[in-house]
Amino acid sequence: MPAINLPIGFSQQPVVLKVEQRFGLAGFARLVKLLELFAASPLRDMGVIELPISDWGDALQSGPLNASVLLDYLSNDGWLSQERGAESGTALRVTLTHFADFLPVLEMPKTPEQWIGWFRSELNMPDQHGTDPDNQALFRRWCATNVTIEEMNAAIELAVKAGRGFAPACLHSLLMTVRKEKLELARR
Repeated sequence: MPAINLPIGFSQQPVVLKVEQRFGLAGFARLVKLLELFAASPLRDMGVIELPISDWGDALQSGPLNASVLLDYLSNDGWLSQERGAESGTALRVTLTHFADFLPVLEMPKTPEQWIGWFRSELNMPDQHGTDPDNQALFRRWCATNVTIEEMNAAIELAVKAGRGFAPACLHSLLMTVRKEKLELARR
């Protein structure tokens, strides 16, 4: 399951304290379960959790009425919004208002070893790519020029569209394209 971040002091946030006061520790646990659903959601980048209405009670380990009461309470507080389909049996779409607060922060690799680790974990890079002197030079260059994960992900998207591989040298040329486009946008 993908990770989420609980902000420091999460349990002291006003909405969390109100949920605890109104629903007890079970309410707090269901709030955490809601965040777990968010972490596993295929629509998490938009802050959306979508389940059939009948599944929400099981997902929050409560009866359907209790799940509905909690979601309505959080909706009235502005912590989330709800959209229900008009037909019976349709999905309930819940959107967390400040979902970005719970997404992990993408750290920028600051050493060649961190880039090697990122390539290994994210792109299943073979170990020989990490020990290749030319690739290590690229990694050092990326560190020196503060290449971000977002820029690298944009280069990967270009590689996918072009049908190119994910070798560091290939991605480096696409990274230059990404940065050039970024500079052109900044000039406008």
